[in-house]
Amino acid sequence: MASIDKTYTESYSDYMEFKKWADNQVVTFFDGTSVCIGGWVWDYEETDFQNGEIPIMNTPVWLDAYLLQNCKIDFVLDRMKSVHCEDFVNNSKDINFSEIPKGWKKGRKIKIKHKLGRTKFSVHNKPYGGKKYWWLQSDDDIGFNSYTKTWSSEEFFYPHNTNTMYVRSVKSLIRYLRKQNLPYGVSFTLIGRYVGEEYTVYIGK
Repeated sequence: MASIDKTYTESYSDYMEFKKWADNQVVTFFDGTSVCIGGWVWDYEETDFQNGEIPIMNTPVWLDAYLLQNCKIDFVLDRMKSVHCEDFVNNSKDINFSEIPKGWKKGRKIKIKHKLGRTKFSVHNKPYGGKKYWWLQSDDDIGFNSYTKTWSSEEFFYPHNTNTMYVRSVKSLIRYLRKQNLPYGVSFTLIGRYVGEEYTVYIGK
């Protein structure tokens, strides 16, 4: 999930007030993953503030929503309100980080088909040429968390750090996707080593 912008302060005392608060804040997501907010705040000493304002964190959208919900420190709230539209600020109070968005569910049907104008080989279990992994990339702006192995969209307010998943075989990919919460109708591109070793993975009902 993309970072909007950095948050700045020139006050060491303001920084320490926020850092101490953040170190005691933990958000738990729908899959049980927990993240400490303090881990997103950079470590500084008092001398680092001698030359004026410095950035203290660079936050993704889900974390901005959490801060708008829970933080009462003025310089942080002022920054959140300056980089987000009024609707986001107002609606952030209703975000439930542990809730799965409507329309996302497990047990979807998975179909793998040739990609028009791109595929030259029949579907096969492992990529050709000794490559260890297939690359799976979303066609619908769904992000992937490589630590928790979870796909999610902006609706989730869930951390992600890439758009690519690596899988060893088509069989393991199908098993994995059936266990994921996914919306009907989205698709992925499955890519091997060779030109033409490319397929579309459809998520059905």
